[in-house]
Amino acid sequence: MTSAAPIYDLLLRGGTLLDPAQGIHGHRDIAFKDGLVAAVAPRLDPSQAATVVEVMGKLVTPGMVDLHGHFYHGGTGSAVHADETCLSSGVTTAVDAGSSGFLNYGAMRDYVFPAHRTRLLAFLHIGAGGLVLNRILGGDLHDLRAVDVDRTADMIKENPGALFGVKVRMHIDAVAHWNASAAMKLARAAADQSKGRLMVHVSGTPIPLPEVLELMGPGDIATHAYNGNYENILDKAGQVRPEVWAARKRGVILDVGHAGVHCDVEVVKAALQQGLPPDTISTDIHIGPPGRIVYKMNDLVSKFHALGMSLKDAVAASTFRPAQVLGLADSLGSLKPGMAGDAAVFDLREGRFVWHDMAGHNVDGKLRLDTFLTVRKGAVCWREGHLTVMGEC
Repeated sequence: MTSAAPIYDLLLRGGTLLDPAQGIHGHRDIAFKDGLVAAVAPRLDPSQAATVVEVMGKLVTPGMVDLHGHFYHGGTGSAVHADETCLSSGVTTAVDAGSSGFLNYGAMRDYVFPAHRTRLLAFLHIGAGGLVLNRILGGDLHDLRAVDVDRTADMIKENPGALFGVKVRMHIDAVAHWNASAAMKLARAAADQSKGRLMVHVSGTPIPLPEVLELMGPGDIATHAYNGNYENILDKAGQVRPEVWAARKRGVILDVGHAGVHCDVEVVKAALQQGLPPDTISTDIHIGPPGRIVYKMNDLVSKFHALGMSLKDAVAASTFRPAQVLGLADSLGSLKPGMAGDAAVFDLREGRFVWHDMAGHNVDGKLRLDTFLTVRKGAVCWREGHLTVMGEC
């Protein structure tokens, strides 16, 4: 007599599920089948699963979504290996923020991204070559001849579900102040023409922040929103500027884009105290210059929790909310049955933990999320310090 075939491919058993999209924070078992979430319940029969992983005492969340990172590995001097940096921090979906432009996106799409298990999406740089020469020239829009609105928009339209819009770096090192307004308007035109979103690097902008925000609308993303440079979201009295409140009200997304150097602890504290938390927490993960502190997602969720965000809100800002921003909330950012089978499991470490920014400010916390296990497409692909050998993930 033969036993019945397992109903589920994988069962995470005994953990505490925190799924803000479903309003769940409690003990749940989660089962996966054929790359999707198959069942979520207080108890599922372990005999019905081919593989059972005991996660009692651990926190289970949907696979995290990093809205801003750099993953053109080997294509630029600052891009990271997505699986090593993302899966090890519970991130299963990551968005490249303008590492490539229309001239070199094909290589990133066809050769670099498919070599990774992490789901990789992108915003296309408004400059033709993206960030390829950034480390050599010190900027990417020094010559606006590198911008072609039509070809940028066409590339985005030709890659639905893979490209989500246009990225422009409004930073004094990326674009001269006399060209900044023109670069911003060109990026706006390309986003509109492609019917995509506009992501703007607002840290260190050479033109006034209100001028930048004025060109941004619902669904557009102001990344590095909590930077401490001169033109930031606070006025000289430390109050959130009215133009920032107006942008939030009309649906502009305020994204962290941490990167160490683009997120100031004191700006975050002031904004939180005034009721302006980030919509999305992202890493801007990259290979930084010597001395720069670049945190992974599990550390940033922990850091923003230490700054005063509830754990539920910090997890929402790194799962469901970025999925919403991308228009993918029907498949990502939650562990509702039928959704993508992506999950993260964390050990909740208690103690004293300190996070830093590049302005010399520290954040003390008592709780840190340490990644125990990451599930991608219904299978374990990272566990306790190493990528799991498993073929297609």
